[in-house]
Amino acid sequence: MHTMRSPLISFGVLVVASSALLAQSYPPAFPRANATKLLETDQIVVWRMVWPKGQPTAMHRHLHDQVGTYYEPGGRIITSPDGSKREGFTPVGNLSTTRKGTTHIEEGSTDPPLRAVFIELLRDGPSGRAVTGPSLPGSRSAARDGVAPASPGPAALFPREGATQILDDERVTVWDCVWPAGASTGAVRYPRNAVTVWLGAGSVRVSDLGGKAEALPVKPGEIRYVKAGTTESLDVLTGSPRAMVFEFK
Repeated sequence: MHTMRSPLISFGVLVVASSALLAQSYPPAFPRANATKLLETDQIVVWRMVWPKGQPTAMHRHLHDQVGTYYEPGGRIITSPDGSKREGFTPVGNLSTTRKGTTHIEEGSTDPPLRAVFIELLRDGPSGRAVTGPSLPGSRSAARDGVAPASPGPAALFPREGATQILDDERVTVWDCVWPAGASTGAVRYPRNAVTVWLGAGSVRVSDLGGKAEALPVKPGEIRYVKAGTTESLDVLTGSPRAMVFEFK
């Protein structure tokens, strides 16, 4: 019995080892054609994507969990390793989540093409630290600490009017935001590293606590990275821009 079983066991081990080798032979999702790296930190990598019609990618494997959104609508065909295909049309502002290990071919199916900003999460768990501000005059914490009330301190970045939370998991919170024409946030503090992906056009003015101001034209597909602990205000100068804001835990 043992002499009969050993060759089968060896063959089984060989099959498993060969399957594992084949599974590892797929190239990673990034870098690749039609993907432009916009930002890289020790926590995330941000890519601007386009799927031209009739230009399929290689079969590839995603090495990291990924989240993102689409800033121009369009169609795409996804082909799985077993050859099955699914085709769909994606509107502006859809949330995209892709799990680590996903393997497929992607191909654009419309002209103009689908465009997106995708963010790879480099760690398997939370990798950042929330930053809270000091006790500021006029804040609740200041009152508890016996500081005389004065002008209010920076408000929380979220929640706020015009912002809808669309995802909240162990590593990222995502907000779909619209800034009305002429809106002003007042002073707000970013508790976590955050990426804003603009989905609509306009212009804004960003001011820091020292009064330094910068006017920024915004358009779909542009991003803005803000580090945890930053306090600033944002005023809408033109348009009523929409954006997706990703806060990383």
